[in-house]
Amino acid sequence: MYFIRLVLFCVISISFNAFGTNTLENFFAKGGYVDVKISPGGDYYSLTYNEDTERKLVILNKESGKITAAFSFGEYQRINSVVWLNDERLMMSVAKTVGYLDTKGGRPYYVVANYDGSNRREILFSTTSSLRVISTLPSDKNNILVTKGHYNDDFSVKIHKLNIYTGKMDYIAGQPKEDVFGITTDIEGNPRIAFHYQENDKQNLGEGDLSVYFKQTINDDWKSLNLEKLKYKKGDTLAFLGMNLAGNKAYILSDSGRKTTAIYTLDLQSQELLLLAGHDSVDILNPIIGPKGDVIGATFDPDYPQYQYFDTSGENAIYKDLSVSFKNYRLEFTSHSKRKNLAVFRAEADTSPAAFYLYDINSKKATFIAATTEAVDKKSLSMMEPFRIKSRDGIDLNGYLTIPKGLADKNLPAVVVVHGGPHGPRDYWGYNKEVQYIASLGYAVIQVNFRGSGGYGRAFEKSGYQKWGNEMQNDVTDATHWAIKQGIVDPNRICIYGGSYGGYSALMGVIREPDLYKCAIGYVGVYSLPEMKESGDIPTTEQGRKFLDMVHGIDMADMQARSPSFNVDKIKAKLFIAHGEDDVRVPMEQYNALTDALDKIDYAYESMVRDEGHGYHKKKNQTDFYTKMASFFAENIGK
Repeated sequence: MYFIRLVLFCVISISFNAFGTNTLENFFAKGGYVDVKISPGGDYYSLTYNEDTERKLVILNKESGKITAAFSFGEYQRINSVVWLNDERLMMSVAKTVGYLDTKGGRPYYVVANYDGSNRREILFSTTSSLRVISTLPSDKNNILVTKGHYNDDFSVKIHKLNIYTGKMDYIAGQPKEDVFGITTDIEGNPRIAFHYQENDKQNLGEGDLSVYFKQTINDDWKSLNLEKLKYKKGDTLAFLGMNLAGNKAYILSDSGRKTTAIYTLDLQSQELLLLAGHDSVDILNPIIGPKGDVIGATFDPDYPQYQYFDTSGENAIYKDLSVSFKNYRLEFTSHSKRKNLAVFRAEADTSPAAFYLYDINSKKATFIAATTEAVDKKSLSMMEPFRIKSRDGIDLNGYLTIPKGLADKNLPAVVVVHGGPHGPRDYWGYNKEVQYIASLGYAVIQVNFRGSGGYGRAFEKSGYQKWGNEMQNDVTDATHWAIKQGIVDPNRICIYGGSYGGYSALMGVIREPDLYKCAIGYVGVYSLPEMKESGDIPTTEQGRKFLDMVHGIDMADMQARSPSFNVDKIKAKLFIAHGEDDVRVPMEQYNALTDALDKIDYAYESMVRDEGHGYHKKKNQTDFYTKMASFFAENIGK
């Protein structure tokens, strides 16, 4: 049976609205804040927020609450990250992102400005070079370090110092003699680690030749790292997260010799590894970065969020203290003001949308700053509970069950919601506005991290390769049957829904199990695997084509057998298909492949096509889509 959560009282009081009923407008209201950061001097907040197709930014004076500057860059332009470079100046990373489900976006460009909006300039942008900020140089208030790799040099990188006021960029010598593609610095911004990666046509994607170079001290020459001492094998995960305060150890993320990724320290003198944090079942989700820039812990998600700390000395202790207080929350620190000993953190739970708080480290008091949504009535939200099952072939699967608020977990109509990706993403416990909206309509929601999902180790993710529509789909079916056997779900009132890969799975669900699901919604979904190799942005690069061959294989008959558009004759369920005309990830060719096949056999379906990308951004389109979703479910599985 699914787990029952322990209810703990937090030391910080969070206010709730009175009991009420949420509407579609509540769940999908625009204007909630996405991120909040405090300036190094503690005088200003930067707050990013969504408005229609844009993600904008305002700067607030902390004491007065007055806006000192506002930034927006136009339709579909999203401010993805904000970094305070010094007490007065900040940098924004901006990219064109067409579609709510588009996680890649266009090539980013970087804009800097003062807290009052003055001296605004674009300092980094290129269509032919790769650009990456590697250090904000904490001891240098005028410059940052960036790496720049040009197309003509196969994107091997060189280090440059960039003036954040004038935009002047100067080449800095000091990288290894060999071509490298990434450089990591110590806390002060000194280049200390670099890597070279090369992959030929005969090697599998991600299984090329890796070389790593390091400097034992800032004045030493570059040396080659012995990867055998790290137990590294081709294809293993190996990522450098940064360095410790002393500058003699590097933090790495690795799964060499393990089922899942873990955090280690690498002693640059002895080249020995020391395990700091890891979990046997799930990958490390994120490293926890302390106030001084070093890694002090890690988060992971076997069911609810968990935290592991390996350094709680000094001001680092606040992280562990707040993690205990917010045990039933997903907790993340966004920024620190060293001068005033303040920190901003983000807290979220399944029945509490994310909110941002200012924490006074001296007084140990938290003050509310802003919320991702103010419209939602939290008392009406439904709890999300983790479950674990065995697949039909004995694989351990994890998922989440959401029972509508106020209803008993017995004989309920249900919607199976399949996540996108599918390789890399996974479902997590926490506030999910789409899941909460469906639950508010009176439906139990079933989510499962089927094989191929990320977060459970490299082998689990790879076990989904060339298994689309077969074993991956069986896992979704097995989770559905589990809920039926538990008596939670009415077997005669189940629908399946998903976006992107989830749209593919929804259609394959009603093909593979024509008597299990009464209806299916495919949202910007993939419906033809052969077409996926021809259209969209993935097959436009050699790496993308290699990825598609690895994930889908090259057998045309097999791909057709696992494609909804080639198997529509098996469908019995009602269908609703929604797509975006400007989708470049899953283009209209996919929608046309499915609907043309349905038209050919004269199979009725409902559809919605809007002038959007990979998922609907615009308020009217979102409102129309989710309104139609509600009526479609009501017509087919009741309320």
